[in-house]
Amino acid sequence: MEVRDPHRQRRSLAIACAVAAVLQLALAPQISLFGGAFNFMLVFALCMSMGNEIGSAVLIGFFSGLFYDMTSAAPVGLMSLLLTIGCFSLATVSRGVSGNVSTDSMRLIAAAILAINVVNGVVLFFMGVEGGFVSAVLVHGLACTVLDTIAALPFLVLVGASEPKKGFSARTKGTRFKNYKSLK
Repeated sequence: MEVRDPHRQRRSLAIACAVAAVLQLALAPQISLFGGAFNFMLVFALCMSMGNEIGSAVLIGFFSGLFYDMTSAAPVGLMSLLLTIGCFSLATVSRGVSGNVSTDSMRLIAAAILAINVVNGVVLFFMGVEGGFVSAVLVHGLACTVLDTIAALPFLVLVGASEPKKGFSARTKGTRFKNYKSLK
């Protein structure tokens, strides 16, 4: 029998938030691959929005984006807006998809990361922060997406560990349907 802990999801959210904030402040500015950098707050917000309620996903996205904006050289409010819209979209689309590591969740998160990074790069180009359009799309669109998708795996594992296990019955073996061999 499994005992459900109502505070388990809050604890995992707090742990994941603290880990993402520390990684964003300490590790993200130090690692760069082809000009792209990690955005742990983007990864955190999208992983927490996966299969979550829309209202809480929007709040997570807004405050994660605001934290990123305050700790980076990007214009304040841009990532907050993009993460709010992205988390709303992901929470809407991912209803029925579990938040743990699966092909469906990785596809949805990778698509959301790519869309947010490309839009971020294009907006930064039009604001004059990025020098060229191609570098803005390739660096922010592709290099950051590769890094962020890799960083999404541990966060999905952490989210999946906090979800209660869903089962049909208390039995561990067998099924509720009769099989052909048992009818003989």
